[in-house]
Amino acid sequence: MQPTTDSVQPPVTPDELETRPRLVLRFALYTGLILLAAGLAISWLVNREVTHRAAGRVQEQARAIALTNLRSQLRPSDFAEPVSPARRSELDRLFRSNIVPGVVGGRLYARDGTVTYSTLHWRIGHLTYFPKVVAEALDNKLARRVTYVQTWRGQKHVKVLQILAPVRAALGGKAIGVIRVDQDYRASAVGTGDARTRLALILAIALLALWMALFPIMTRTTRQLETRSKRLHELAEERGRLFESERAARAEAETVQRLLAEQNDRLRELDRLKDEFVSLVSHELRTPLTSIRGYVELMLDDPTTLSPDQHRFLEIVDRNSERLLELVGDLLFLAQIDAGKLVIEVDTVDLNQVVEECVETASPAAGERGIDLSANLDPVPEIQGDRARLVQVLDNLVSNAVKFTPTGGRVDVRLRADGDAAVLEVQDTGLGIPADEQAQLFDRFFRSSTATLNAIPGTGLGLTITKAIVERHGGLIAVDSTEKVGTTVRVRLPLGSEQKLAA
Repeated sequence: MQPTTDSVQPPVTPDELETRPRLVLRFALYTGLILLAAGLAISWLVNREVTHRAAGRVQEQARAIALTNLRSQLRPSDFAEPVSPARRSELDRLFRSNIVPGVVGGRLYARDGTVTYSTLHWRIGHLTYFPKVVAEALDNKLARRVTYVQTWRGQKHVKVLQILAPVRAALGGKAIGVIRVDQDYRASAVGTGDARTRLALILAIALLALWMALFPIMTRTTRQLETRSKRLHELAEERGRLFESERAARAEAETVQRLLAEQNDRLRELDRLKDEFVSLVSHELRTPLTSIRGYVELMLDDPTTLSPDQHRFLEIVDRNSERLLELVGDLLFLAQIDAGKLVIEVDTVDLNQVVEECVETASPAAGERGIDLSANLDPVPEIQGDRARLVQVLDNLVSNAVKFTPTGGRVDVRLRADGDAAVLEVQDTGLGIPADEQAQLFDRFFRSSTATLNAIPGTGLGLTITKAIVERHGGLIAVDSTEKVGTTVRVRLPLGSEQKLAA
């Protein structure tokens, strides 16, 4: 009989004492780097949006000032023919007086496109290089574009916001010419520093709180890893001794077999502990994430203490924390499947209504990307199943189709009855999946090379969960895809007396 090791723990060696802090430090460092990268990415995206909107505001202000201040001081004769030297001097002072902040050049065009005045005097009397743009302005269409010009100070290749507007001799009359104003594009670099500082402070506090919440989890995780590593080491040494005993004496064969059986039990126990470990980590992540979301929602509920930018930044934090909670939910769902504890709440489900609601929910995201999302539904009898899980199935399939379909593409959702089954199809004109990868689509954490090359976000868990729900309802799921042509995912769910929920 081998002595039991469950009740007496061996003493911790100096090497193990040194390993534990190193492992905790490594976990802390990796977690900090991941959180820092996520924070920098969020900061970059929000900062870009803030700068873009600020630039738009500056452009609108410049346009308004140009139309109000400049056009009021022009004469009809300025557009009839090239201006005289005296009038040219007056217009030079007008365009260079900084009435519009950042103006580096300007021109007046007659109706035939002749330059009657220019801050670059050598251009006076020549025809415009861009007659279509001038024609648009004369047709009462304000023209605005970003280009590179030479300034009246002689600077070349300066990036400017160019505004062309019609000029009329009388209110409501016909345009007699066009005024052009070149504004230095750097004027749009408005003061977004305060917004960036507040954003950085909010993100830093949120990430620091998340890191501090994760640190106890990392400590417990490292202890569990050490315990399991120690047990695996003991099992390996024990197995080696058993093999040597078997070779040395056939008489001890019975004892060796018994020990091997115990070892197999321990390995199965380790596999179970592995599943429990994933479930434990998911539960522990849910707690700090829920806390973060709660505090963010409290701040969002009190708009009087937040500026519009701060409110928008907190909404971004709230959306990303919700995505993390969804990922944790997916991990817990897989843990339920592995444990055979997936619960199906059976009720009567109208598939036509489920499809209509899911398509309506996904329509805004598809519309933003210029994708035509449509539904073609035939009347299908009601089935017995879990409505929430079936909604999850369709949401996963439609969101995948929208993600993998480029702008201008199409996603069709069809529902029909086929004998004793309801057939749900989601077809897209997207990137498609290589034939040699289609057999792995339902494997956990698998992501096709198409998704990786095109930087399409995802965890590789959606189709795994979808297949588990469909099979739990006694159905089948299949994928038919052609690379660069599109993909069709087909789900068959039994109807009526043929319907039988899997155990």
